[in-house]
Amino acid sequence: LKLIYHAVAEKAWMYLKKAGTYILVASVLIWFASNYPKHLDIEAEYATKIEQVASDQDKVNKLNNELALYNLENSYLGKIGHASEPFFAPLGFDWRMAVALETGLAAKEVVVATMGVLYGLGGEQDEGSNSLIEQLKANISLPAAIAFIIFVMIYFPCLAASMVFKREAGGWKHWGYLFIFTTGTAWILAFIAFNMASLIC
Repeated sequence: LKLIYHAVAEKAWMYLKKAGTYILVASVLIWFASNYPKHLDIEAEYATKIEQVASDQDKVNKLNNELALYNLENSYLGKIGHASEPFFAPLGFDWRMAVALETGLAAKEVVVATMGVLYGLGGEQDEGSNSLIEQLKANISLPAAIAFIIFVMIYFPCLAASMVFKREAGGWKHWGYLFIFTTGTAWILAFIAFNMASLIC
């Protein structure tokens, strides 16, 4: 029994070590892409504005959110979002929704927080945030919202799950199949949902 325990523990540790490395690298890449390049002149300008209204917390929060939005839109990830917008346009998605989906590759829970930043509300948002709900209602049509929900539910799973799949399936080739299949299926079903909802709405 002790031999089995040690064998299982060793295999589990080796797996966690290997999968954790991939997850860490991918997470760092997404973090880097969403935070660089830096715009020091803009940040200095906002720092001055924030200092001028330091006594008004609402204005400070608004300026911080504006700066976060500017930095994300002009980051490498924001540029990727703009570049990939034509791929998502038939689903009714704009570049902000594309960026949210791309950050969701790290963990789908990040999608909502990213939407909060992209709509100028800050990253401390969840699915129950009234301000985020109002912004989404004002900027996203019902057909696009339905398509977005379907896409998020079906497309590529988070890094932890996909690394488990890669290990169990036997390599990067199968991981690539998973990415293509889930993303393709999500796109097709979201496209159908968007067009059907557009006819009804």
